[in-house]
Amino acid sequence: MERATPESLGFSSERLARIGAVMRRHVDEGRLPGTATLIARRGRVVHLETTGWADVEARRPLQADSILRIYSMTKPITVVAALLLWEEGCFQLDDPIGAYLPELSGMPVLQGVERGVPKLVPASRPPTIRHLMMHASGMTYGAFEGDGPGERMYAEAELLRPDRTLADMVSALGRLPLLFDPGSRWLYSVSIDVLGRLIEVVSGRSLDEFLRERVFGPLGMVDTGFATPAAAVARLARLYGPAERGGLTPIAAPCRRDFTRLEPMCSGGGGLVGTILDYARFAQMLLAGGDLHGTRLLAPRTVALMASNHLPPEAGPYGYPPHAGHGFGLGVRVLRDPGLAGQLDGVGSFGWSGLANTDFWVDPANEVVGVFMTQLVAPPPGVSMAQQFRQLAYQAMVG
Repeated sequence: MERATPESLGFSSERLARIGAVMRRHVDEGRLPGTATLIARRGRVVHLETTGWADVEARRPLQADSILRIYSMTKPITVVAALLLWEEGCFQLDDPIGAYLPELSGMPVLQGVERGVPKLVPASRPPTIRHLMMHASGMTYGAFEGDGPGERMYAEAELLRPDRTLADMVSALGRLPLLFDPGSRWLYSVSIDVLGRLIEVVSGRSLDEFLRERVFGPLGMVDTGFATPAAAVARLARLYGPAERGGLTPIAAPCRRDFTRLEPMCSGGGGLVGTILDYARFAQMLLAGGDLHGTRLLAPRTVALMASNHLPPEAGPYGYPPHAGHGFGLGVRVLRDPGLAGQLDGVGSFGWSGLANTDFWVDPANEVVGVFMTQLVAPPPGVSMAQQFRQLAYQAMVG
């Protein structure tokens, strides 16, 4: 993406400088190992800055081409891949997933446990492809709703174990119950991983191959994939968590995932690595209605559908805690009321975040894209750093 002077696109250079000052403070005080931040408007970059370390102990600086684990920022990419097939007429959004993945036909709903025996009832309707995309399928991750029996079942099943394939995962999932009637509420889940398997079945290619051929190649996302090539491992940033006595400590990747070699589990919900520059290309494609510099992935109306709220009022809000002022689209949060949300971006802004405190957003109203990258697996202290970065980005937009 081209660079431009901030003033030429309505930003103040002086105010943008606040971003680096805040990020350096977080790094210097041991809250973050390093950060990469990017803001673009109308397809041109007005801010790109890295601060701190890809490896704190080795004092290896974080750079714009550092490779990072993007975890759940994989999800919008997988949804885009599925929408490519939807545009080709391969399925309808409200098709039952069991029509393509028969292992998931007839999944019952768990209604508690009586004397150690799960009480199962038929679902009022089968989960659909749309339900997968909007996290309303009735599935879960096994980690977000306390220690209930359903959550324990999913956690014990280890659906996303790296030595499993997506086909193995779906087979194991078919032996579990749903936690609620599909479409009745929002619950973060393995749904997008199931969507990844659906892409494989419908396309006849592995998810890894499909994404490389249909998304990463056309968009020029040269450093994005389910593994870091051997020649690029030196650019892979280290992953951190909070140390017991304050500060940061290196940690192993959750789910025992390696990220330096291609494992059987190509998780469409959280398995990709990539650079901030690659992800900015993906986000810019969405901002431009499915096109990046003349390469069209999706039709503008398909992107608009993705970024529309799909949660019905009776399903309630999404998030933990509930995110005021937001709805949820196909794989992305959608800003509906900036006042309730306490945000400065425009109505219709959409995006998603990842486990290591990465985040991106696309703001069609203001023609802005923002990407925040770090490698910290920990709950943010109060306001997330990604949310703070967004606030700093918009206070610098003066025109």
